[in-house]
Amino acid sequence: MTASSTAKFGSGFTVVGERTEGLLGRINRAWQDFRAYHATLAELRALSDRQLADLGLGRAGIRGIAHRSVYGN
Repeated sequence: MTASSTAKFGSGFTVVGERTEGLLGRINRAWQDFRAYHATLAELRALSDRQLADLGLGRAGIRGIAHRSVYGN
């Protein structure tokens, strides 16, 4: 059984260990996304205004672009 699967029993109760691993997995994923967002933000902020303009971006839109690149919509 993997961390993403749950063992269901007759009454619909799940194994606590599996539920805990799922929670830890979600926390880990949120942490990875947070780090990826800040790394993307730092990379975009390191670009010059000229480089951003070449990409069709403005400095004001950097946070939104970094957010969409990691979290989607």
